[in-house]
Amino acid sequence: MTLTGTTRWLALLGIVLALTLPAVLIACGGDEPDAGGERATSTSRTEATETAATPVTGAVTATTVPGGAPTATDAALLTIGRGSAETDREALLALYDTIDGEAFRLRYTDAWLSNAPIDELPGVTTDGNGRVNALRISDSIGEIPPELGNLVNLEHLYLGNSQLSGEIPPELGNLVNLEWLNLSDNELSGEIPPELSNLANLERLDLSDNELSGEIPPELGNLANLEWLDLSDNELSGCVPQSLAEHRDRIDLPLCGE
Repeated sequence: MTLTGTTRWLALLGIVLALTLPAVLIACGGDEPDAGGERATSTSRTEATETAATPVTGAVTATTVPGGAPTATDAALLTIGRGSAETDREALLALYDTIDGEAFRLRYTDAWLSNAPIDELPGVTTDGNGRVNALRISDSIGEIPPELGNLVNLEHLYLGNSQLSGEIPPELGNLVNLEWLNLSDNELSGEIPPELSNLANLERLDLSDNELSGEIPPELGNLANLEWLDLSDNELSGCVPQSLAEHRDRIDLPLCGE
C-alpha cells in the first residue's frame, strides 16, 4: 500500500470511530451531556435530592404527637415567628375602629393614632421582642374585632368594665399564649365559643356579668391550667360539666348529674 493509500485509510477509520464511539459509550451506561454541554454526574443528582429534602433554616415544622392532637407546647411553638410588631399595631387599630366611648377616645385617641412605638400606647405592654403581650382597655362601647386573634404573643387580655356587645370572636382561641382573659362587666351575647378550649395556658377566665346564653362548652374542661373560672350573672342554660365542678360556685347552674 502506498503512503497516499495509507493516509486515506487512516482518515476513513477516524471518521468511522467518530460516528460510532458515542453510541458505544451510551450503551455502556455513560452519562448523556446536559443541555449546557456538561455531563451531569451521580454526585450532583444526590446533592440536589438532599438539598430538596433539607428543611429551610428557620422554618416552622409541625410535629406528630403520639396519640393524635398537638400539645399546648406544640401549639405555642407554632406561633413563634408569626406576625410582627407592625401586624400587632394593625390588630390594635382594628380594635380602635370598632369601639368607641367618650372616656375611651379621650384616653387613647392621640397616642393610638400617632406613630408612637407600641410600648408607649396606653393600655398596651410589650415583650422583649416588641410584641404585644398585655392589653387592658376599659370604658369602651362597641364590639370585639376578630383581628385580636392575631396578637399571638398576648398573655393578658382585659376588656372588662365596658359596654362591649355582640359575640365573643372564636378567633380569640388563637391566643395560645394567653394566661388571663377577662371580658367581664359587658353586654356580650351569644354562646361561649368552644374555641376558647384551645387556650391551653389559660389560668383565669372571667366572662361574668354579660348576657351570654346557651350551654357551657364541655371542652372548657380540657383547660388543665385553669385556676379561676367565673361565668356568673349570665343567661346560660343546662348544667355545669363535671370537669368544671370545682368552679361551680361561680356558675349559676346545677352540676351535671345532680
